[in-house]
Amino acid sequence: MKTKQFLQASCLTLAVSVALTSQVNAGQLADIYQLALANDPQLKAAEAAYNADKEIEAQSRASLLPNLSLDASTKSIDSDTANYNNHGYTLSLTQPVFNAASWFTFKQGKVLSQQAALQFDLEQQSLISRTVEAYLSVLRAKSELQTSEAQERAIKRRLDQVNAQFEVGLIANTDVQEAQASYDNARVARIAAEGDLDNSYEELARLTGKSFDVIAQLSNDYPIEEPSPAQAQPWLDKAMTSNLNLKIANLSTEAARRAAQAGHAGHYPTLNLTANYDYDEGTSVSNDGSDTSAIGLTLSVPLFSGGSVSSKSRELEQRLVQSQFNRDDTLRAVTQSTRSLLRNLRTGALSVQALKQSIKSSETALQATEEGYNVGTRNVVDVLQAEQQLYSSQRDYASARFDFVQNLITFKQQLGTLSPEDINELDSWLK
Repeated sequence: MKTKQFLQASCLTLAVSVALTSQVNAGQLADIYQLALANDPQLKAAEAAYNADKEIEAQSRASLLPNLSLDASTKSIDSDTANYNNHGYTLSLTQPVFNAASWFTFKQGKVLSQQAALQFDLEQQSLISRTVEAYLSVLRAKSELQTSEAQERAIKRRLDQVNAQFEVGLIANTDVQEAQASYDNARVARIAAEGDLDNSYEELARLTGKSFDVIAQLSNDYPIEEPSPAQAQPWLDKAMTSNLNLKIANLSTEAARRAAQAGHAGHYPTLNLTANYDYDEGTSVSNDGSDTSAIGLTLSVPLFSGGSVSSKSRELEQRLVQSQFNRDDTLRAVTQSTRSLLRNLRTGALSVQALKQSIKSSETALQATEEGYNVGTRNVVDVLQAEQQLYSSQRDYASARFDFVQNLITFKQQLGTLSPEDINELDSWLK
């Protein structure tokens, strides 16, 4: 999202957020994102920072423009020969003709304003990512709670079964104790899952300023596919040209270069055009007013300032070297992250497919174990372990799907292409 587009849409966003306020007990991802646009403190702080930082260009330009000032004075004179008032004023104009330091500082100011706009764009992308992450955290917690509740119910039925069998002397007390321990553990897991779900809703509340108690679920038909093309180079090329962190690092280096140029220019002479108009009304005795006009050029040549200019120049040179190394580090980080995320998406897609099959295998294994238990070839511990395996597979499958979605959003942010359209696309798979 571009900065200007964001600012133009802010009024509409506020109107939408008001309309959504009455629906805070339930929400789709797109609705929650609109609320976050209107209420997220981090984004509001970033917007204020952008509005402040973009003034740097205007401030740096001012040193190249004319400087006009008016000085006025009035004096009351009391002497042995006369008592009178004297009034006058001076109008002064200064126009820089040659000032290399101011010119390079102006160039730096333009770069810093561009950097501020990109930083705000990055914060807007970050809001999209944080919104999806908070939403998926709720879905994770909700899925974990549903699985824990199902597991608790299943183990409770198993506990009731072994209790009935124990009462008629069909099984030993150790089987009852095993089932009871599994049931107690399942209850603990369910209670913890309830707390995690409440905590995840708190993250949404922090993001939007509103409370939620239910959100739409991710469709089972959501496509989990490996990225295409599978080769890393096309994705790296895209990241090299569009990644916002890398763009910001490049501008930081350019701003440091302009600052170093301004530091060197501290040794250069400056030339200013000056114009003055002075008026003095004279004394009450002579009543002879006077005015004087003057125009000229002022050349200033720095000779020695205690070494401060040279020291400042050396400092700014090292700041430039620092920014260059920081840019190189950012470039390597972008390369590493792009490769890693691409690899994670590939392995994530394969893992989801494998885990889906694992659930079917675990269901078949549980059914076989139950049949063995009914005919006396397997014990209750075997059945409980088979049930545990089934629910673990279900947890891993759900987690892998959410991981894939989060990695996909992060991957798009890494490429610099993340936009509100990705929110709308994901929202279409929620029900």
